[in-house]
Amino acid sequence: MFLSKLKDLTRFNSKEKIIDISSIQDSLCTGLYSVMDKSFAARKGDQTNSAFSLEDKDQIIEGYAKKNMILAAASSIIPGPLGILGAVPELLMNFGNQMYMIYDLGCAYDKEDFINKDILLDIPFAAFGGNTDLSSLQANGSDLMDSPKELLIEKAKGLGGSIIEKTLKKSIVQFIPVGGPILMGIWAKKTTGKIANISNNFLDQGAVYVEHFKREETDEIRRQLQIQKIKALANLIECNNEINEDQIAFIGPIIENADVSQNEKNHLLEESLKIGSNFPLDYKLLKDYEEDDDLITELVIMARRSGHVDPLEQKYIYQVANDLNIQKSFVDDLLV
Repeated sequence: MFLSKLKDLTRFNSKEKIIDISSIQDSLCTGLYSVMDKSFAARKGDQTNSAFSLEDKDQIIEGYAKKNMILAAASSIIPGPLGILGAVPELLMNFGNQMYMIYDLGCAYDKEDFINKDILLDIPFAAFGGNTDLSSLQANGSDLMDSPKELLIEKAKGLGGSIIEKTLKKSIVQFIPVGGPILMGIWAKKTTGKIANISNNFLDQGAVYVEHFKREETDEIRRQLQIQKIKALANLIECNNEINEDQIAFIGPIIENADVSQNEKNHLLEESLKIGSNFPLDYKLLKDYEEDDDLITELVIMARRSGHVDPLEQKYIYQVANDLNIQKSFVDDLLV
């Protein structure tokens, strides 16, 4: 009876959310190359940014972050990560601002002539987990020439593919309706912050950019990562010692659409709705496969579904972030 009622509340018809991934990826990849090309030309033609110095670094980042938050607030995308992917124009405007930021940070580090089109694509690509040429580019030490157009287009395709992978295929909250501006805002904060951090590390003459190659994931590893995320989200729901039908409808579709056996789904559904389950988490697995900041992002998305985050939810999110060695400032930015 319990599981029957639960499944009635969490029933999800995948046909209701058909999305043409290939079409979106084509539009996104074409648009990313165009935005990069226009951003590079626009910033190179602007003489005012040549006056930037390291003292302007934080102001540059904050300025573009604010622009993307205004863009997020004005977005009218449908709820959920699927909505983000369907909002290609807003995505491209977001990345345009981030590429402006990369260029202007190059000016602040007195490396304007070092910035090229490859860098405007490679830094966002690295932020989404892609392998890039940033290490060799930083070691070059002299002004850089752009790669041929064909290679730049391939890089734009790689970036577009990584966005699709991280935003849709690996997101476990894609079945939960979250207000478009809230979701876009959280997504914009996270990506702008990561791109800014990579930019600073790459452009700083005193730093050595170390290319990081992510571990290859097997199907079993992906399933285990899904389970860890579901357990963390279940802990978040239980942290205020209350379970209600809204919360059942909240986590149910995530579990029902997880790539795990039906027995495992039934177990997770039952345990998720018991006060005090308090699932232990495999933090090492989450860190090894770089799902740590994605987990925090998804916890914030779920917590903000109602429009606010209560103190107990905040406490749990900060606790998980601390156990994952994630800076408090990262969580602060997402929760604001």
